[in-house]
Amino acid sequence: MAAGTRLYGRGEVRRLEQVLQRRIDIIDGAKLDGELSANYARYLCVLVAGFAEQSLKALLTEHARTKASSSVHRYVEQNVNRVWGINQVKLKDALDGFDLSWYPTLTSGMEQEISSLQSVGKLRDNISHGNDAGITLLTMKQYSADVIKLIRKLCDILDPISA
Repeated sequence: MAAGTRLYGRGEVRRLEQVLQRRIDIIDGAKLDGELSANYARYLCVLVAGFAEQSLKALLTEHARTKASSSVHRYVEQNVNRVWGINQVKLKDALDGFDLSWYPTLTSGMEQEISSLQSVGKLRDNISHGNDAGITLLTMKQYSADVIKLIRKLCDILDPISA
């Protein structure tokens, strides 16, 4: 990708996922002791929460860019930044604001992934407020895989690949 090239929707989500995966790979390759491992688990939690949040914003903005008038797109782009601290409820609220069928479509058969997103959201809140997260790297890596799977399905709903 050329410097200064802006990605949208699915392309931006792919870029965000690659960045997240590179960081996970770096953490995986390190031999970490107990306390350091716990710190990296908290770091990974914040990264996964950020990935989910930024991916949702990119997909909602892309949907508005391709499906709505320029004034609606501009409104969505300016107001999507109000979506933060993503969890199950905030995801549902954001999707329901566009189309009431999206959330049920997304969550169908994705109970574990939704549960992982909810856990990541709660953990991220605890971490950001200085509380103990009590999370291991192994669990966080599973949450990460689940959230990535959920966001990929969200890509299929909001920014499907054209035939």
